[in-house]
Amino acid sequence: MEASNKELAEYMLLIKKLTHYKLRTQDPSYQSFAEDIVQESFLKLYKQDFFNKNKLDSEDETKMIGAYISKTIYSCFMDQLKTLGINRRLTKAESISSGQKYENIKHELIEGVNESEIALPGVETPEQYVFVKEAYQCIKKCYSNLLMKINDTDRKTFFKAAFWQFNEYDMPLKTLAKHLGYDSSNPTQELKRFVEKVSMCTQPHGITVNNPHEQIQFLREQIENAEVYT
Repeated sequence: MEASNKELAEYMLLIKKLTHYKLRTQDPSYQSFAEDIVQESFLKLYKQDFFNKNKLDSEDETKMIGAYISKTIYSCFMDQLKTLGINRRLTKAESISSGQKYENIKHELIEGVNESEIALPGVETPEQYVFVKEAYQCIKKCYSNLLMKINDTDRKTFFKAAFWQFNEYDMPLKTLAKHLGYDSSNPTQELKRFVEKVSMCTQPHGITVNNPHEQIQFLREQIENAEVYT
C-alpha cells in the first residue's frame, strides 16, 4: 500500500529528529549539514520504496525503522564529509586491516596562509603567486564538489550567482534569489550554510571562506595582475 502524505510527513519528521541527534553526537559544527542530509536521506529511502514497505504502526516497528533510517543518515553524513575532503572511504583491504570503513584525511597547511581569513598583500614574489593561485583553485574545487550534490536546479543557480558571481549583480541577496526564480523564505541563511560547508572543506588547507565574492574577486585580481608581468 502506498504511503499517504501524512505518513510521508511523519517519516520526514523522524528523519529530521534522528539527523539532528546524530550530528549533535558527532560535532556541533556539523549542524549546518542537517538540511542537506535530511533531504538526501529522504530521497534515498524514497527511491528504495522504504516508506511503502514499512509502517510506523507500533513501538517495536518504529524502533527497527528508526535504526535503519539512522544507518542511512550516517551514510549520507559520511558522503558529505567525503565531498568536503574531510574523510575518504577505505578500500576493502584497508577496511579489513583497520576494522574501519572511513579514514580522516590529514591535510598539510599551505605555507604562508592566514587561517582566519584570506587577506593578503599584492603578489610581489613567485611564491606569493603560487599561494594565491592554489588558494583560488582550492576554493573552486570545494565549491564545485558541493554544488554537484545539489539537485534543485534553481537553488544551484542561486548559489552559483551569490557565491561565485555576486559582483556581477547589483541587488541584495533576497532580490537576487527572486530575480533568478529561486523561491526561498530565507536565501541569506541558506547561502550562509553553503559558505560554511565550503569553508569547512578549505580549512584543512589553511583557508577560511567567510565573504566569498570579495575574497574570490581579490584572488582573481591578484592572479590576473601577476600574469600580466610574467
